[in-house]
Amino acid sequence: MSAHAIACAPLAAPSGRCNHEKVVCGADYRPLNTGYKTEYPAEWAEHRICATTGHNALYARKHFKAGEVIMAFSYRSMGDYPTYLTVQVGEDKHIELSPAWLEHVNHSCEPNVMFNTTTFNFEALHDIAAGDELCFFYPSTEWAMDSPFQCKCGKPSCLGYIAGASQLTREQLATRRLTDFIANKLDERDAGASSSSPCDSSQ
Repeated sequence: MSAHAIACAPLAAPSGRCNHEKVVCGADYRPLNTGYKTEYPAEWAEHRICATTGHNALYARKHFKAGEVIMAFSYRSMGDYPTYLTVQVGEDKHIELSPAWLEHVNHSCEPNVMFNTTTFNFEALHDIAAGDELCFFYPSTEWAMDSPFQCKCGKPSCLGYIAGASQLTREQLATRRLTDFIANKLDERDAGASSSSPCDSSQ
C-alpha cells in the first residue's frame, strides 16, 4: 500500500494485523511484490505470504467495478469482545470471518473494499484492477479496537493512530464509507454530547 517497492512488511503481524494485545504497534504495510509465496483461495483472489516475515495480504486477480459485490461472507464464531482478527457486527458482537482467508485483508486509510455487516457482502468501494491489494478501513467496522496501532499506509489521507471509530471525529470519517452499526454509534455519540452540553444560562 506504500509507494515504496519493499517486498515484505517486517512490522506487521503474520495475519497482516497487529497482534500485541492492548499495545500500540506500527503497521508498516508494503506491497508484496517479491519474495512471497502464493495461494489461490478463490478464482478472483490471490493470497500472498511474505517468505521472510509471514506477513499476509490479499490481492485481486480480476477487475471489479465500484459498488460491485465481490462475494458474500459469513462467520465461524461470534464473541462478546473484539480481537485483532474479528469484525464488529453489533454491540458486543464480534465475528471471526468465514472464509477465514478474508482475514488477510489489511487496513488502509484509503480503502478499496469494505465488509458490509448489514448485508454480509464484501464490496468494492472503487474500481479494482487485477493485481491490486484489497484493503479496508478498520474503523469502518470497529468502534473500539482491541489492538490499536500507528498506521503507516502512506496514503495522503492517512490518519496515523488507528483505534476505532470512537476515537475519530465526524470530519475524519466524513468521506469514508462506514457500516450501518458504526454510523448509528456515531449518531448516538453525537446525541449524547449534545444532551450533556451546559444549560442555557438564562434558565
